[in-house]
Amino acid sequence: MKLKLFSAAFAALPLLASAQGTTSVKLYGVVDTAIQYANNIADGQGGSHSSTHFPDLTGSWPSHWGLAGSEDLGNGLSAVFNLEAGFTTGTGKHAGDGRLFGRQSWVGLKGDWGQIAFGRQYSMLLGSMMRADFIGASSHGLASMDNYIPNARMDNAVTYTGRFDGFRFGAAYSRGRDTSTAGGPAARGCGVDFQNESVCSAWSGFVGYDSTNWGVASAYDVLRGGDTTWPGGGLANSSSRDTRWTITGYARFDSLKVGLIYLNRKNQGGILSNPINRIGGGAPEIRSLGQRSDLWALNASYQFTPAFALDGAVYYIDYKDAPEDSNSWDYIMRARYSLSKRTFVYVSASHVKNKGNANLSAASGVIGATPNFGSNQTSVMAGMRHNF
Repeated sequence: MKLKLFSAAFAALPLLASAQGTTSVKLYGVVDTAIQYANNIADGQGGSHSSTHFPDLTGSWPSHWGLAGSEDLGNGLSAVFNLEAGFTTGTGKHAGDGRLFGRQSWVGLKGDWGQIAFGRQYSMLLGSMMRADFIGASSHGLASMDNYIPNARMDNAVTYTGRFDGFRFGAAYSRGRDTSTAGGPAARGCGVDFQNESVCSAWSGFVGYDSTNWGVASAYDVLRGGDTTWPGGGLANSSSRDTRWTITGYARFDSLKVGLIYLNRKNQGGILSNPINRIGGGAPEIRSLGQRSDLWALNASYQFTPAFALDGAVYYIDYKDAPEDSNSWDYIMRARYSLSKRTFVYVSASHVKNKGNANLSAASGVIGATPNFGSNQTSVMAGMRHNF
């Protein structure tokens, strides 16, 4: 009899625990698909061709789904978590670089003092720039200039974020910052080294202030070496670093929003051009762009009606110590029309002007759509997005 009573009491413990606090879990996501055209794609023999295709990265925000939840623990404290996975609408493929929840997978605690979280998370770089970047993580966007920006995530990370009277703060540290070897801009095979804590580590921090109609922010982001094969330069040991610091600002004037971004990068392993694959095989052609770059971005968005908006941006990146004078300009325009609160259609265009060893693409969401060195490229795209 005593054993039965003990068993019944033990089975009731989860029910008692759940009754102590309110738990909520929500399913959310974005489905964004588009058809894109790009010209002047390098053919590997010095010539070029054009292509019409479904890009993996589309015109507003990458397609993804996620689960986010919280539990009230009492006294102003909550347990929180977020699991988020990406996918490509053109093929239905998983887009997590070999990870089930490649975009985010973390759990933490949240209170009036801020939030601390543990797991795979964004670094502080992307969060500091989002309010001044109205184009977002799209094929026609800052990913064309620096593909790390929309993929600034860390494995094995501890983060803190807080907001107090308009001020925002954040810090992140990772040991084994990217354990996947699947390839792509967000998978570099740089995991934990149990003999050296500096190998493949990363850290970042930011501070910002937001008022009713304007805001500013600044961030500093450091990747430590240990990988030698990721795009954009190899960091062969823990003493080599890839460092970015940025300062951003934005302002709202009724229906008009304007944003300005400056980002300085120094990669001690060297910044490399996009690779051009050779027909018939062989090593792809890659050229050096030196170790330092300066990136400027001017964004604007105007809401003409509640349903129709026009976004525009001008990006400029200068490779300061490239062997040959090298830089790129990117001009972007996007029109959006809302069919409902959750669904809108859009048309987007991008034109990139490259010089010297630079060969940035106007269709950054498509692997292999790289132009020849110093060549210009134009891309147009029409698509539809639904939020759920």
